[in-house]
Order: sequence, then structure tokens, then C-alpha cells
Amino acid sequence: MMRWLSSLIGSPDDALLASGELARGHITGLSASSMSMSVMNGLRERKCTFAVTVYREGHEPYAATAVQRVQEVYIPQLASGRAWVAVRVDPANPASIALDFSTAPPEVQVERPEGEVSAESILAEGAPVEVVLVQAQPLGMTGPSGDAVYLLTLTVIAEGEAPYQTQVGNGVPAESLPALYPGSRLAARRGAGQGDIVIDWSGSAP
Repeated sequence: MMRWLSSLIGSPDDALLASGELARGHITGLSASSMSMSVMNGLRERKCTFAVTVYREGHEPYAATAVQRVQEVYIPQLASGRAWVAVRVDPANPASIALDFSTAPPEVQVERPEGEVSAESILAEGAPVEVVLVQAQPLGMTGPSGDAVYLLTLTVIAEGEAPYQTQVGNGVPAESLPALYPGSRLAARRGAGQGDIVIDWSGSAP
């Protein structure tokens, strides 16, 4: 009965919050329900369904869903598409997660998703392009190479095409961090898709 009631009002699983594996989560979607309540005369909380991409240490990223109450004042921020949170994962059932708003999102090292074209392959076989950096945002994780991963907003310039803008996640070697400033022009390679961009740090001077 208590478990049913907790689920009904959107209370997180206390056992999972206390002992679940700590992971990093990117909230990609939020749907607010009509159920809301105040706890101990505190700020009003609303039950929400969160779509989350979960990044566990040493694993491939995957999608999961959490249903939890959250203070209403934080809903716009969490629904922005730019919110990263700490996640508690049940290792025996990784689809079972709880959002841990009291803990800072950890830095993690993730594996490349199966079937995804590697950065090394694009650098070796892709078509050369030039990119102009618009913005760089650290994602709090490292890739298989051990380099810190950044979300890069780029303007792509390819011969015979109109320039276009895209966002990509790329590992950035420590020695190349000085090149991460708006307007920085960098050498890159492009794979089959317009968004398959990998920066060629060996050919881009900091």
C-alpha cells in the first residue's frame, strides 16, 4: 500500500536514492502532471515524468524514464533541454532510476554506443571541412580516449556548400583547450551525415 501511495504522489524510491549507483543524466524531456502538493508547508511540488539519457561509468548511454515530484519553480530549468542531474541507477535493472537533486552530477567515462562510427574512422576517411566555433560547453564526462567531452556548436564551411550550423559532442585533448573560444577556426573531418563532425586537433593550432 505504501509503495503504491508513493508512486501515486511521485515520491522517489528512498532505497534507490540511498544505495543506487551514481550516474550522470541529461533531461531530454519533461511532462508535468496535474498532481501537485506541498510538503511541510514548503514550496509546491508537481509530479512530472522525466525522459533522461543516462551516462553510467564504463557503459554506453541509454534512455530511461523517471516519475518524480519536483518543486515547481525548477520546472522551466529542468525542461530547457540543457539540464544535467545526478541519477541513481539500480545496477540489476538499469531502467530503474531516480533523480538525485541533492547531489552534483558526477563526471563519468562512457563507452561508444554499439554501431556508432568512431571518431578515428571519420578522421581517417571523412571529407575535410573547416568549422568556426560558436560555443563550447563541457559535458562532465570523458570519452573512450580519456579526453574531456564538450558539446560544440559549430558553423561548418564545406567547399561548394552553403555554411550551416550543427552541434556535436567531441573529445578535446587538454593541450587543445586554449582553442575553445568563440570564432576559433578549426580543421575538421565530416562523415556521412552533416552532423558527423570530428575536430582534427592535430591540424588545429591552439
